[in-house]
Amino acid sequence: MNAPRLQVLLVDDEAAVLATTAAVLSEDFEVQTAHDAHTARRMLGLRPFDVLCTDLHMPGPSGIQLLREAVIQYPHLAGVLVTGFREYLDWRDRLDAQGLFYLVLKPYQPPDLIAMIRRAAESARLKRDMSRLSSGLAEHKWGPR
Repeated sequence: MNAPRLQVLLVDDEAAVLATTAAVLSEDFEVQTAHDAHTARRMLGLRPFDVLCTDLHMPGPSGIQLLREAVIQYPHLAGVLVTGFREYLDWRDRLDAQGLFYLVLKPYQPPDLIAMIRRAAESARLKRDMSRLSSGLAEHKWGPR
């Protein structure tokens, strides 16, 4: 029996990039797409995703803003930020990003993005497992006797 495929929400405002990247990723993952942060927010509220993979530079909220909000609202969601705009990642954003998401710089090779999504998903799985374990310990320690 195969393990369920990872659920990935892919966000990019460039239709051609979105379609091409979704096609590449769909060989390994279950992929849903959104063309902006507003659509992505709605989709995150409708179903669970393992990984949110978003472009940095989009009209409206940026990819960093979307990731920051999403990981607060959905703490076990893993984030992958894709960008070719290195100048937008000033030192403060890099420090803020520690632990919030993985970074993929354009241009990248598809296997590199796939590997990063897998790494991010594994990190999210570990967070979920730790959360379950710690809540189980708290229940055991403080629960009824």
